[in-house]
Amino acid sequence: MLKSALRPYVIMNMAMSADGKISTHRREQITLGSKNDRYMMDVLRSRVDAVIIGAGTLRVDGHPLIIRDPKIRRLREKRRLTLHPVNVLLSRSLGIPIRRPFFKHPDTQKILYTTKTARENERKRFAKYAEVIVLPRRGSFLGRVLEDLHGRGFERILVEGGGALNFSFFKGGYVNEIYLTVTPRIIGGAHAPTVVDGAGFLKAFHPTLALISAKKVGQEVFLRYRVRNN
Repeated sequence: MLKSALRPYVIMNMAMSADGKISTHRREQITLGSKNDRYMMDVLRSRVDAVIIGAGTLRVDGHPLIIRDPKIRRLREKRRLTLHPVNVLLSRSLGIPIRRPFFKHPDTQKILYTTKTARENERKRFAKYAEVIVLPRRGSFLGRVLEDLHGRGFERILVEGGGALNFSFFKGGYVNEIYLTVTPRIIGGAHAPTVVDGAGFLKAFHPTLALISAKKVGQEVFLRYRVRNN
């Protein structure tokens, strides 16, 4: 694990159903949160230098990671920050669709981290739309990503899934805070993705959280936790 001084402060933000799911077992694009949740997402995005997603989220959603509320954008501009946070995508093999709005938005800076597993012709193809950074296959992929972002002067980043990427961030001990929006839905399904998927943790060790705040707005509950054993 990288020392905290060598990486940005990492915040995670996810909306989930009341039973902890973030999509259906078919991995369908689904909007779980209300306008209040989308407002909170804009607020969190406005406070960070970059937003990170994984390949699975790009496949399902594919939208640019932007701040939609004009008032929040203006506040960000007053702080002399870019209009939107830098959009960061992680894909070790580049087995991802290139025809997604994520790559087409004119007002976002895009960084794509991959490895030498990705074919050179694919790297060149994606380089037309994003800055492509090729990392070694060995060692901590996420650790190297965070180290590079830190070297660019990024102090705070936001992770927005999916579940497999979130697990990797927790496994590496990189998460400082997590925001969860609990929405009034039940999705179910043994194979439906959750906030944190991956191999899972064991009884001997799993991340624990300290509740910072809990707020009910309409039919949703907004939770904020600090990760205790980071």
